[in-house]
Amino acid sequence: MKNLLTDMAQWSHHFAQEILQAGDLAVDLTAGRGHDSQFLAECVDSNHTGCVLAFDIQTQAIDSTLERLENNGITASRISRPQQIAAPGTFLINASHERLPLFLPRPPKVILGNLGYLPGGDHSITTQADSSRIMTKAALEELQPGGRLILVVYTGHDGARKESDAITSDLAQLHPRYWHIITMRPFLSDKAPYLLVAEKRQPRQSLRERLLQQ
Repeated sequence: MKNLLTDMAQWSHHFAQEILQAGDLAVDLTAGRGHDSQFLAECVDSNHTGCVLAFDIQTQAIDSTLERLENNGITASRISRPQQIAAPGTFLINASHERLPLFLPRPPKVILGNLGYLPGGDHSITTQADSSRIMTKAALEELQPGGRLILVVYTGHDGARKESDAITSDLAQLHPRYWHIITMRPFLSDKAPYLLVAEKRQPRQSLRERLLQQ
């Protein structure tokens, strides 16, 4: 049984739900078994107003996600080209998350992902440092102001340390004037998954702009 205090997946949902509204665009970087895709689709009301894009390199994951969504009354479509995105809706993309910028119809409010392997799947197939770094840089650039990149980083597989170090190194280079960044880790286990959240700061309005809005 998971402890809610140290369940980073639940915390990732908390930080996403805090800012998502119906009509927003959200991205699931790792569709997996569809839990995050379903959660995001419900947050943005993808059946009526919002849009979710879900990526995964494994066809098995796309199949599982599609089945879960349909069983929960969420309309979803498999796509292979960005031209097939016609919001509202949830769109499943059998491709690496490093292709994120090619598919975005507009800046997303939340980009969420779990870095590791498919639960119940082949543990030799994992996210990789190089592609995750490309994804992270693209996600930070594409987020709308006030949006959040939310990553649950799993550490128990081969290459996990390299991937974790690469991403945290890139985040450490961001300027605090433009970003709020937090990390959450279970205190008593250095091998447990941990959470990274990067929020793009809203640009500050000038005094003239504020006066014009009054």
